[in-house]
Order: sequence, then structure tokens, then C-alpha cells
Amino acid sequence: MDDADRGSAGGGSDRDGLSDPMRLQALERSGLGTAPDPVMEGFAARVRERLAVPGAFVSLVRSDQQVLPGVVGLPEPWASRRALPLSHAFCLHVVSSARPLVVDDARVHPLVRDNPAVPDLGIVAYAGMPLRDSEGNVLGALCAIDGTPREWSAGELETLSDLAVACSTELSLRLARYDAALERSLRDDLEQAQHRSFVRSQTLLAASQAFTDTATVDDVRERADQLVSTDLQPAYVGLALAVDHPDDPADARANRELEAAIVATAAVRSGRMLVHPDPDPAVAGVDRATAELLDELGLGTIVAAPLPGPQDVVGALVLGWAGPRALAPSDLLMIGTVAGYAARAVSRARVLAHRTGAAHDLQRAMLTTLPDVPGLVIAARYVPADSREDVGGDWYDAAFGPAGPPGPAGGPDEVLAVSVGDVIGHDLRAAALMGQARSMLRQALWDHPGGSASDVFSAFERANAGVALDAAGTAVLALLRRRGAGGWSMSWTNAGHPPPVLLDADGSTRLLPEHGMLFGYPALARQPRADHCIDLEPGSTLFLYTDGLVERRGRDLDAGTQELLELLDRNRGLAPSALVDVVVRTLATDSDDVVALAIGV
Repeated sequence: MDDADRGSAGGGSDRDGLSDPMRLQALERSGLGTAPDPVMEGFAARVRERLAVPGAFVSLVRSDQQVLPGVVGLPEPWASRRALPLSHAFCLHVVSSARPLVVDDARVHPLVRDNPAVPDLGIVAYAGMPLRDSEGNVLGALCAIDGTPREWSAGELETLSDLAVACSTELSLRLARYDAALERSLRDDLEQAQHRSFVRSQTLLAASQAFTDTATVDDVRERADQLVSTDLQPAYVGLALAVDHPDDPADARANRELEAAIVATAAVRSGRMLVHPDPDPAVAGVDRATAELLDELGLGTIVAAPLPGPQDVVGALVLGWAGPRALAPSDLLMIGTVAGYAARAVSRARVLAHRTGAAHDLQRAMLTTLPDVPGLVIAARYVPADSREDVGGDWYDAAFGPAGPPGPAGGPDEVLAVSVGDVIGHDLRAAALMGQARSMLRQALWDHPGGSASDVFSAFERANAGVALDAAGTAVLALLRRRGAGGWSMSWTNAGHPPPVLLDADGSTRLLPEHGMLFGYPALARQPRADHCIDLEPGSTLFLYTDGLVERRGRDLDAGTQELLELLDRNRGLAPSALVDVVVRTLATDSDDVVALAIGV
């Protein structure tokens, strides 16, 4: 023990620190005195056993004497008295110096050679380690003694030090138990406060995480309701938002409760949290309209916490309770913190809504206005992705191309090019690529008058690669020509797209399954594009679509396709516009972008 006193006092007089009120109070609260204590007796016995000494004791040094609640090996009458006067207390030096005291031979040691414990108790060798409480006060010492000179080894002192640490821990626990027993009511209050603090810390942690994945204002409302209700348990939770056009019916809908907007408006104007513990206007200082609203909602206490936005307050989080509610500062702090999380989520949701609306508007603007074609009825529907922010590369198009070579009747063919496709991706880039791909397909159609569907589509692919557009995905391109005898003929090429469905005039329903490789992967193309031909008889319907109608997570693609076929077959008598509505309404739920296009002959 490098810091043990072996030859000097090590600091201060023998009485230094004995009268420290904190130390004396700790000794009193420990409950230990001259009565034998089983645990302290155990520590003394372990010291004697592990250091192989004839005597050991736990000494607590009071202002008037040292008491020995644990002792083995002391001569009588000291063993029975379990107390020594301070004049006999080697441990006095341990307490006053707050350091270990190690004496090899007390008879020659300058610090203790005149101590009466040497002749009276026969103490020649002594080693004492400080016993401290949790505050660091030295209460006494754990001591080993011998009646003959002894050179204490480093291992013995280390063992004694370890036992002293364990004994100090026991003393600290006793003091803690004493404090708990003495102040039980205070402890209960403290435990409840700690529990509330833990619950709220968990609630706030959950809030910080929960609000990160909100995408709409409705999401924010739901999360605020769930999170605040877990601890404060209000009878009412509202999210009142400042609107740019308060007279707009869309913004003013469901304003019956206004999310307690009268109070919230005051919070928005002031930017401060408003607390009304009593709805009586004379007491709470609220206006008559607010009091009437609170009475209508059955609320006795209400809090409106402002939602700070990037530039201004965007609204308020409103909580209400049915009766009087005493709100502590910690309650208000929690409400304000949740309101801060909600405010950031609301601001983010508004930005996201603007981006989403702009993206969807852009995508819709790039879609085709369907032409009027005598002898055909064409209807199409586009449904954006259900994931709120995503836009995608789904498209449909129908446009006339240039006249081809003379037809069977001697006049020019009337060519209607119809395409449905899906550029890979669900972002603005995919939507932009889709618009370019659709336009390039039209250009290829005009550059190849009278050309086949495969010729037109291959020209588009060459341009896609040549200008490094790098659009990739699936598509069906169909060229429809009016037949002289009535009806239409159709030739098409399929670049890895879900197969079109034909509802024949004879009542049959079938897939047109012929297809080739996806576009945008020239290195994988092993064969040229193929053309396929079919006649569309009067009374038949051609149905084209994108994969969002048939693909679902966890469902087989064939099962989705079969479901589509059965749905089309059951509704084959519907006009094209009604048919696409039924299909989209039934199958385009919780899916990626969806396009459905029907052509009635």
C-alpha cells in the first residue's frame, strides 16, 4: 500500500475531523454501536482467517470513543465491552488522516509507541484500512492485530483493503436503508417522480422517433394523440394549424371543434404556451367564445402549446382534461417538447405535400390527352403510387402517325399508335425519363411511316442508347389500322411488359402473351424485336396496363394476372371508361403507379 502511513502521522492532529457533523451523523444513522452485529462480526472473522492474525475488529470512531460492532481475538474485558477509549484507538489516526495505518512494531513506532493499547491489549502489530460511507466520510477502520512484531506483506494489505471496500459498501447500504426507512414518504414521492421521469423520457424518445417517419399532417395528428395520451392522459388532443386561406372550405372542413382553434389561435398569435386550468372566464381570463367551446367539449383544463415553424408559428398542440388538472412545470416541459417534435413534423409534411403535389402534377402533365377516334372508344386511368411521395415512370399514349402505303381499298392507312410502358424507378428522374421516352416513341413513329411496331420501337431503342438517355423498363407498342371490311387490325411488339388482354366479341377472354426483352439493356438483346398481329372485331375490347395491377408483395404474379382476367371477364359489358374505373378501384390498392387503358371497338 503506497499511501499507507508506516512512520508518520500523515497529516493533522489525532482529533482532526472527528467532530465533522456529516461524519457523526452518518455514524448515528448506521445504527451500529457496542452491540454485536452479525455482518460486522463476519468481516472481522474473514480478516483473521485470510491474514492469519490472532485478532481483528471493525472499529467505528465516535467523538468520545471507538465502538467495535465486529470483533474477534481481543482480550477481556475489551472483547465484552466492545468499546475502547480514544486514548487506546490506533484507528483514530486512520480517521484523522483518511489513510491506511500500517504498524510493524508498535513498541518502536513513533505514532503509537506511547498508546496504552500496547500494554493493555497487547497490540504490537497493527494494520487498519479506512471505512468510508458513500459521501467519502471516514467512519472508522477495518483492523488486523498481532501480539508480536509483524512485517505486513503487500498481499496481506491488498486483501485487507479489499475487505475494507466491501465493509464500506455494507455501511453505505445501511445508511441508505436507514434513510429510506426514516423518510419513507419522501422516498415514495421520489420513486413516483423518478417513474414519471422515466416514462416521460421514454415517451419523448418514442416521440422523437415516431415523428421522423410521418409524411402527412394526419400522421402527425395520430402520433401526437398516441404519444401524449400515454402519460398525461388528456381527454382531448387536437392539432390546430394556421392556414393560408381560412375561408377555403377544404381547409375549414371539420371545423366543428376547430381542434380548440380559438385557444390555439391565441397560442399562435402570442407564440407562448397558454394554460387555462379553469374554464370560468372570470378566473382563467379567457373570452366568452373560448369558455363556450370548452364547455361544449366538456373540458375543465386546457393547454395550447405553439408549434414553431421555420419562419413563424404554424399552429398549436391542444390538450384538454375533463376536470381541474394540476400541471407541474415538468408536465408543461413535456408538452412543449412534444409540440416541438410535432412542429418539425408538420413543417416537413407540408414541404413533402408540396413536393408530392408538384411531382404528381408534373407526371400527369406528361401524360396524353386521348384522341377522338371514330370507330373506337378509348379510356385510360393513371393512379400515382400510394407511398405519398413516390412518382414513377408509368405512362400511356395514343396518337396518330403518318399515313403508310396505300391500303386494300386504295386509300392511305390510318395508323393509331398506342403505347403503355413503365420506366424503372419511383422518383422524379423516372417520371422525366418517361416523358422523354414517350416523346421519342412518337418521333420514331413519324420517322418510320408505314413501319411495323418492331421497327418503330427499335428506332426508339437506338435513339435511347445513342443520346445516352439510359431509360430502361418495359413497354407495349401497338399499331392499329382500320380495316376496309370493318373493325381494326393490330400489330404489336412487347418489350418485357405484362401481356395485353383481349375481350373478344365472341365472349372469350385471353392474354396476348408474346413478348421480348426489356428495353434499355442492349447488351442482353439476343434477337431482334418481333411483331405480332391480330384482328379486333367490332364488339371487342383491348385492355393494356402496367404491373401495379397484378404484382403484390407476397402474392404470385400468375395469381394476380388471373384475378385481373376474371375481373375483366365479369365486367366485359361495361364501356371502356367504366371498365378501367372498376379495375383500378378493385386492384390498384396499396400499389406502385398504375396505368389502365381500354380500347373498345
